[in-house]
This record gives sequence, structure tokens and C-alpha cells, in this order.
Amino acid sequence: MGKLIKQSTLSGILIGIGVIMNNMSYNKYFGALLFSFALLTILKCNLKLYTGKIGYYKPSKTILLLVILLFNFIGSLLPTACMFISNNEFQQMFISISKMKFSYGFAELFLYGILCGILMFVAVYTRENIITIFCIMIFILSGYEHCIADFPYLVLNFSFINFCKFIVIIFGNSIGSIMTNILIDDN
Repeated sequence: MGKLIKQSTLSGILIGIGVIMNNMSYNKYFGALLFSFALLTILKCNLKLYTGKIGYYKPSKTILLLVILLFNFIGSLLPTACMFISNNEFQQMFISISKMKFSYGFAELFLYGILCGILMFVAVYTRENIITIFCIMIFILSGYEHCIADFPYLVLNFSFINFCKFIVIIFGNSIGSIMTNILIDDN
């Protein structure tokens, strides 16, 4: 369990760094490309990321997936909180983005979560660098929602409604990923 916690936390940290790089880049395409570093590293190091594992869901693995999710969340907060505290430019940008993210309705967030889940499953399933980079760039540039990347925004902009919207994103990511695995599986 200790190894799972460490690998899940590190995955979250990498996603948090991806969020920072995406937000700090003055070019949205370059920012989306830099975010790819996180998933490429997670795949290369065989770390544990909820959105990369949920597509292979088995009921016997539910507790492990919840542990991965929890520690991905914790990990994602570490770099984003450090930047938020130490960098005024990032702070202002992060507040603005957080308000915008949670301004969408439940149906939109669910759809954006599903679409992101599809892309994350494809990226993990193929394990091809160029496909992973394109999946990340498409999810970022399209405004799709990724529950681990969105968690720091929730913490900053917490309310009961936003928490409910965040749960919808988690379900969307999960359904998109599981559905893609079912459709791609040739058995």
C-alpha cells in the first residue's frame, strides 16, 4: 500500500506541475504541449493515475482506485499551492480560471469529463508518445475536464455546488474511460 500511495502522490504532483505549466505559458498551444510532460512521465515510470486506471475497472479494485484518486488529489495540490502562495501572477490567473471552470452547468461538465476520459484512456492504452501528446493537447485546448487537474481549482473555489459539479467530472472521466475500454476491447 505504501508504494501505491507514493506512486499516486507523485502522479498528482506531476499533474499539478502540468497545470502550472499550462497556466503560466503565454501560448496556449505550448502550454498544452508542456502539460503532456506529466502523463508521459507517469506512463514511463508506471505511476498510478486514476484517469489512467479507471478504464480497466474491476469491482475488486475499487478500494485501490479510491486510494489512487485520494493521493492523486493530495499530490496535485502540492505544486499548485506552492505556486499560488509564492507567485502573484499565477495566483490571479488561477483564481480567474477556477471561477470560469465551475461556471459551467452539470451537463456540460459531465460531457467534458466523458470526452476527457476517452482521451485519457486512449493515451494510456496506446502508450505511444505522439498519441499521448495529442490526447493531452486536445483535452486542454478543447476545455475538457480532468478530475485530478481540476482538484486544485475546487479547493480554491469550494462550495457545495462546486463539489457536486466536481463529482460529476469524476463520473464523466470514469464513464468515458470505461466506455472506451469496452469499445476498444476485441474480446
